[in-house]
Amino acid sequence: MNIEMKRIIRSFAVVVAGALFGCVIFLLVTFRTPQSPPVIAFVPRTTGTNLAEDMRRGAKDAAQSVGYRIYWNGATREDDLDRQILIAENAVRHGAKALILGPTNVGGVTTMVDKLVAGKVPVVIVQAQAPIPTGPYLTSVTPDQPEFGRLAAERTALVTGASGQVAIVGIDHGTPETLTRAQSFMKTIAAYPNIEVVTQSLGSAQISETEQNTREIVKSFPRLKAIYAASAGATQGAMLALQDVDTNHAIALIGSDRDLFLELNLREGKLDSVVASDGYQIGYLAMRAAVVGAQGHPLPSPASMPAVLLTRENVLINGH
Repeated sequence: MNIEMKRIIRSFAVVVAGALFGCVIFLLVTFRTPQSPPVIAFVPRTTGTNLAEDMRRGAKDAAQSVGYRIYWNGATREDDLDRQILIAENAVRHGAKALILGPTNVGGVTTMVDKLVAGKVPVVIVQAQAPIPTGPYLTSVTPDQPEFGRLAAERTALVTGASGQVAIVGIDHGTPETLTRAQSFMKTIAAYPNIEVVTQSLGSAQISETEQNTREIVKSFPRLKAIYAASAGATQGAMLALQDVDTNHAIALIGSDRDLFLELNLREGKLDSVVASDGYQIGYLAMRAAVVGAQGHPLPSPASMPAVLLTRENVLINGH
């Protein structure tokens, strides 16, 4: 074998050895590098509220317990439907195995949810009822909305002595749970014939709108004894109005949902009571349901979380 041939064979051997060594290193890195945990997206109605953060904690704990990771993102305003849809669709497009969604507007997300379900992407709805019929790829974990109205009506009867004029504020067609709560309130309050519901005020997610509506209601009905606010935003708006127009605290305000500073205001006596549901458990159960779907199994049936009435007395007793 001549010298040139030996040189060629030696060069070939070096190339082959280098390639084999590279393959071994690649395989070692591949098997030793931990795989990123699968992701489930959680897009709430908005971020930064007490309810949203409670749901986030519950979902995160549930995800970590089974080796999943939560992608949390949401619009900064409750009425920013376009932003919410964009966030949700991008999360799925970038590999989220399932979606947990708190609809900003139930009717507005119907097309998107229908499309995801048709594509066999598991979707879990929180904070509101599902916009389309539930099934293997769609379920919900929501507060017991009728119980909100029932508890508020019973509290109203108690604080008014079962007589007098009361009002409902914050009914928003974009958030159907406010309609359900108002209907349940009316059904329950009917058992008290001496209570007159003088108005059911339509509103929106804007606090300022409910604040203005409340001012007008108090002006129109000077003998008003109580107001039921059907959402967290409505509760804040009504409370702001009453601080100016009801300085003697003659009107009892029964609010809805744990949000922002409502519990602090409750402790300080700025509102009578708040009907709320356990956000941590909603987030936890929603994530557990989403994981079931992400693992290729049919989603569980819709779940309903009970509501509780928070008063200054039981909030202070529980140390909140």
